[in-house]
Amino acid sequence: MFFLIRFAIKFCFWMFLISLFIPVDSKDNPQGVPQPGPLEAFFAARETISDLSQFCTRNPNACETGKAALNNAGVRASEVAKVGYQYLDTQLGAKTNGADAAVAAAHGDTADAATATDKSDLIKAKLREMAMREILEAAVRQREQANAVDGKTTGTIAKK
Repeated sequence: MFFLIRFAIKFCFWMFLISLFIPVDSKDNPQGVPQPGPLEAFFAARETISDLSQFCTRNPNACETGKAALNNAGVRASEVAKVGYQYLDTQLGAKTNGADAAVAAAHGDTADAATATDKSDLIKAKLREMAMREILEAAVRQREQANAVDGKTTGTIAKK
């Protein structure tokens, strides 16, 4: 399935590039206005991109608001990742403990099975704690950056 999607995207891209270089007869155009050629379209696209690169110098408030919105989206994404990690941990954590005990029992270490399970639980708990600490520190850093940006008066319109 993924292969077909990639193929469709590549096919559309290459067909678009090929269509740029196929000459078009002006009689096919209902208004009779000649269509720009591929070079004119390329130069127009280049001018548009250079104009867009100057957007933040013309509209600094819009760029600040966009940065704050992206930062907020990053914070929310990290929170969603944290919730997803907790969910996966609850779903897969219980199954893993049973598997460790089953492996220990299969090796005949029934006396050591409880000890092995306890050690693996301690290791897993420590790894979870470290991962959660990293996630929370990243969320705090992102919120601090968002507050630094949001402290400015961005996105407000004042009538004079």
